[in-house]
Amino acid sequence: MTHVRLLTNLLIVLTAAWSAVAAEIHVSPDGNDGNDGSESRPLRTLEAARDAVRALRAGKADKTVRHTVVLHGGAYPRDKTFELDERDSYTTYTSHKTHTPRLIGGVEIPVSAVKPVTDGQTLARLVEEGARSHLHVIDLKKLGITDYGRLGPRGFRRAYIPAPLELFIDGKPMQVARWPNAGEPHIKMGKVVDRGSTPRTGDYSFRPGTFEYGVERPRHWEQARNFYISGLFCWGYADDTIEVAKLDTERGTFTTTHPHLYGFARRSFTAWYALNLLEEIDVPGEYFVDGESGRLYFYPPEGFGAGSRLAVSLMEKPFVALEGARGVELEGLVLEVSRGTGVYIERGADNVIRGCTLRNLGILAAQLGMGIAPFPYGKHDGHGNKADGKPGEPVSRALGSWHEHIYKYTAWNRQAGTGHRIIGCDIYDIGAGGISLGGGDRKTLTPANNAVINCDIYRVNRWGRTYKAMVNIDGVGNRIAHCHLHEGPGGAIYLHGNDHVVEYNEIDHVLTDQSDMGAIYMGRDPSETGNEFRCNFFHHIKNNHAGGHGVQAIFFDDCSIGGADIVGNVFYRAGSTNPIKFNGGGACDIDDNIFIDCPPPVGGAGNNTGRVRSWMASSLGKERLLERVNITEPPYSDKYPRLLAIYRGQAPVVTKPRRSIVTTASDPRFVDGAEMDFTLRPNAQVPDGFQRTEFGKIGLYAGDGRHALPGETAPSRR
Repeated sequence: MTHVRLLTNLLIVLTAAWSAVAAEIHVSPDGNDGNDGSESRPLRTLEAARDAVRALRAGKADKTVRHTVVLHGGAYPRDKTFELDERDSYTTYTSHKTHTPRLIGGVEIPVSAVKPVTDGQTLARLVEEGARSHLHVIDLKKLGITDYGRLGPRGFRRAYIPAPLELFIDGKPMQVARWPNAGEPHIKMGKVVDRGSTPRTGDYSFRPGTFEYGVERPRHWEQARNFYISGLFCWGYADDTIEVAKLDTERGTFTTTHPHLYGFARRSFTAWYALNLLEEIDVPGEYFVDGESGRLYFYPPEGFGAGSRLAVSLMEKPFVALEGARGVELEGLVLEVSRGTGVYIERGADNVIRGCTLRNLGILAAQLGMGIAPFPYGKHDGHGNKADGKPGEPVSRALGSWHEHIYKYTAWNRQAGTGHRIIGCDIYDIGAGGISLGGGDRKTLTPANNAVINCDIYRVNRWGRTYKAMVNIDGVGNRIAHCHLHEGPGGAIYLHGNDHVVEYNEIDHVLTDQSDMGAIYMGRDPSETGNEFRCNFFHHIKNNHAGGHGVQAIFFDDCSIGGADIVGNVFYRAGSTNPIKFNGGGACDIDDNIFIDCPPPVGGAGNNTGRVRSWMASSLGKERLLERVNITEPPYSDKYPRLLAIYRGQAPVVTKPRRSIVTTASDPRFVDGAEMDFTLRPNAQVPDGFQRTEFGKIGLYAGDGRHALPGETAPSRR
């Protein structure tokens, strides 16, 4: 049936739409785009449903009538982005009441395609003999799968790129074969023979690094091709994953294909692990893709059997792109098994992602705002300066080198739109961070009012670990509220911009593979001010590195001035040096907070007026305070008079916590400190003027797309 006949049939069946009454169109994996879209005769594709809604709106004066597309349960394989624009405004895409629809950016593989490996040469490559009887293979090429992507390079100040082909079994991501295994200590770097070029200082010669690996294990890898080393190679906040160009077993050295941004350096915490090695498949769940033969080798996880579900990821573009749309709602959907991002939003207003599950994705769950075309690694300094001297190029549907560009072009408007909400969603097992939350204009301080609310976000750093936070927030006037941000090697919130509100969130068990970093981190730009961190619960944040600069719950880096007011928060075992740290800077209001079993509440080099004024007078300070924005003129001078007074030398940099409670979990003023209920009893004595936080309101809640709270989690929280 032609496209015209399809639309004609739909218009006949959905006669209610002619009188501007909302219509309901059904889609099913078992449907047919020649059907009429009724519940008994559903369409098959999202595009057919979208086009039917467009036809219903054609010629109508009122474009705000809300139509609903109901997705029946089952798998919807995707190989291209589902595109929505202003023509698709005020449409809801929701799940059927009985079953969950799953958008899949890959291929589901039958268990019958899995075969035990019997080839003696292949088996002999495995270092651990006990794993050889468990090695299985899938012939991807035989299944028509020939695009395996690329593993790297990836890391700090490298562009966001899609994940390579990944294996998922029973809804869980498997582990690319590595040594040491996940959860085991990394290997300390040996002597650095050649640190390589240092792009951070403008050395763009692209000289690779060489260092001694100092262990015997690599002698088993001489047949390996395209394997990588990953870890921290100079500083505790800058991870990297770089291909090994040469393994020299006589000298005991690795030579990389690319330089590390800062050059390789041997420190107390610099260490590596190797990955993408067939030889190191030795525990359940590990796999390796041989790009030459097209075979995927793996050690089946516990419980693997005839009923297991296998899938590999293929799609690199976003599942859904909303560009210029208003009032679109995605509700109750699952987006999974992709190399790229879940949802991309640009411009428009009041779009909502509600009660969705975004998991097993290669880049991000959601991106609000444009990105920057990837910079050529090794040919830029990581801080917005490129060897060719040109600024970055804005791009849609990709994040790319956003991080590098915004460091220099701090007032860049990402055109993220206004009033968008991601609410009541579960976001986990993502590759390079959770959500990129942009929006607002820093030159005019116009807020976007975009928000992430009531979302459970965890395990989002499978491929990129540093500065790719659970929520990266920038722009003006956005909000993160009532979320649970937990379980990750990197930070929870990485913040740029002004007038953001971070409130009623639970943040814990983050920064497990970083130092010199905070669970909430911002810095190096005093014009980024007016933010509020209030009524959050930080707990179990500690330094797992030997040495380094430690970790904090909140870290203001390099001369932040009034970066955020910190009010009514609860800190429990939060920070290895201090819960709150200033590396220079200060002038924040820190009021009505509770510190429980913590180091001294506030530390670092705060209140250093001389250092701050010296920084403000530097070329970088002038660029950020007078060129990108101008803090001496409205709206900045009107809204942030304290910042202007400090800049003009009319006020000192002073940060002094007020009305703090510093105590232990056994304090009888708490309802049940042993179980982490830090609600203050009604008769508890508190400092004069102390404003109590309603501790029970912190974190996730049932409602707004979340039908129930996660299962009992108290044991894992302690």
